[in-house]
Amino acid sequence: MKLKAYAKINLSLRVLGKRPDGYHDLESVMQSVSLCDYITITLAESGITVTCSDARVPQGQANIAWKAAELFQTQSLKRKAQNFGIHIHIEKHIPMAAGLAGGSADAAAVLYGLNQMLNAECRRPNAELLKLGAQIGSDVPFCLTGGTCLVEGRGEILTPQEPWPKTYFVLVTPDFPVSTKWAYEEFDRLSLTLPSTVKNDLEAVVLTKHEEIATIKERLIKLGCYDAQMSGSGPTVFGSVHHRAEAQRILEQIQNDYLQSFVAETVDRGVRTD
Repeated sequence: MKLKAYAKINLSLRVLGKRPDGYHDLESVMQSVSLCDYITITLAESGITVTCSDARVPQGQANIAWKAAELFQTQSLKRKAQNFGIHIHIEKHIPMAAGLAGGSADAAAVLYGLNQMLNAECRRPNAELLKLGAQIGSDVPFCLTGGTCLVEGRGEILTPQEPWPKTYFVLVTPDFPVSTKWAYEEFDRLSLTLPSTVKNDLEAVVLTKHEEIATIKERLIKLGCYDAQMSGSGPTVFGSVHHRAEAQRILEQIQNDYLQSFVAETVDRGVRTD
C-alpha cells in the first residue's frame, strides 16, 4: 500500500503548563498541509523493517514508524489476528526536527495503512486507532485525523473545526534543527510572560537561541506574505498568502538562501492513499 503522510503547521500554540506525567497541556489549532512523505507498506512473513530515502533517518527501532508498526502488530496478535511481518519504505520530503510533525505523520500513515490492509472484520474503529497513536507520540492523533483541529491535552484531545479557508504557505526551514524536548524545557526554565497576541508560545523561546527565525519572518512579510510565524517548536517558519502564484513568486526569491523551502496548501486530512 502507498500513502501520503501530510505535514502539519500550528496556526496557534498555547502552552498551558506542565503535567504530572512530564508532558505539557496544550491548546493548539493544527492544520494539515500538502507537503508530505510517501510511505509504502508491504506485508512480509515476519519481523519489521524500515528503509528511507534519507540516510539521516533512523531505519531501525529508533524510527517512530517502526514503533507504530510494532504496536499495531502486538495489538493485532492480542486480538488473535493473523501474524504478519511488515516492511516500510519512507520517501522523505518533510524536513526533520522542523516543527512539521514529519515523524508523527509517518507513524500515523503506518497505523492507518496497516489498519486498512486487515480484513474488514479485524479493522479497528477510528477512536481505537487514535488511542494507539497517542501511545506513540503527541502529534500522531492529529496526523491520523488531519484537516483543521483544535488540539488539547498533550495532543490526544481533538475537536475538528470548520475547514481553514484555502490558503497557500511558503514554508522555510533554516539549516539547523530544534529539539522539541529542549524547546519545552526552555519554556519552563525561562517562565516568559507572553502577551495574548502571541500566536505561538514557543517562538519567543526558540528566538533566544536562533534569532534567524525573526529574520525569516520579516523577509516573508516584505516579500508579500500577509502573516508569518513559526510552526510548533520550529525552526520552520510559514508565510501565508491567498494565491498559489504569490507563493511561487516568494519561493523563487527565498529558496536560494534557504534550500529547504516549499510551497504547500491546506488539505483536509492527515493521511491519504496514494
